[in-house]
Amino acid sequence: MRTRLAPTPSGFLHLGNAANFVLCWLLARCRGGTVVLRIEDTDTARRRTDFVESLFRDLEWLGLDWDEGPSGPGDDRGEWFQSSPLRQERYREVFESWCREGLLFPCRCTRRELSLAAPQVARLDEVEGIGPLYPGTCRERTAQEAGPSDAWRLRLPDVPSRFEDLWRGRQELSNLGSLGNPVLRRGDGCFAYHLAVCMDDADQGITQVVRGRDLLPWAHLHGHLHSLLGKAAPVFGHHPLLGGSAGERLAKSAGSTSLHSLREAGVSREAVLGRLVPFLHPGRERVPSISLEELRAVGIPDPGCTDLPLA
Repeated sequence: MRTRLAPTPSGFLHLGNAANFVLCWLLARCRGGTVVLRIEDTDTARRRTDFVESLFRDLEWLGLDWDEGPSGPGDDRGEWFQSSPLRQERYREVFESWCREGLLFPCRCTRRELSLAAPQVARLDEVEGIGPLYPGTCRERTAQEAGPSDAWRLRLPDVPSRFEDLWRGRQELSNLGSLGNPVLRRGDGCFAYHLAVCMDDADQGITQVVRGRDLLPWAHLHGHLHSLLGKAAPVFGHHPLLGGSAGERLAKSAGSTSLHSLREAGVSREAVLGRLVPFLHPGRERVPSISLEELRAVGIPDPGCTDLPLA
């Protein structure tokens, strides 16, 4: 078993991120697996040095370690940062190969044009978590017609898709094409999340991916991308989301739930871990304080499928 912690340095990490990391770490440590740390920073416009430095402090503060990955925020020249030249060249290599194979097409549509067209787009399937579909405006364009600021979108086949989720069981989608034509490289030249994350998982031998249920629909796409790479897809496990006390989704802009704010306020990591007990083991009450060692002794966590507000 090889799993990964994959923080994105676009803001300060929050309690929802901590829940994901602790769950992932516990699953690996309870099963003798390998933990890989990867920094998902393809979006260089939102990447900030202080966010990168903070996430390393947050992981250390939580007591989480890893077996492979960068030693610190300055260790960014190898394969563990998506922004590194090594990874960027790898993305480019596969991207250009797929262009030659006709799997991608250039798109010159602006966001405004897409927002105006979205209400008229017919859906083949209603897929929870997927926004308005791309209307197919540029689908017949060829690589020879591409402009320097065009985005590149993937052609998806109209075939069924299925996989077994670690906690949610069998997941089926009647038509993979109902996910539209996702962007794999943006108009500014940045490679998109979908391409980078699947290539990283394939190249780094990741066998189990633990992430929030908001990414569940995209597991069908990611399974397809792994097949295009000639690799078996990892086992996906999509856990519930932690929300605010009023049920709102946690965001990196939310100061009170950021690990940075909690550290600065003098909150102990044991207190933070105590708040995560009902998430890791549904039916158990939160506790004032618990250590990682005590959580590990409880046994393999099973977060179930129900989203939880933070008390």
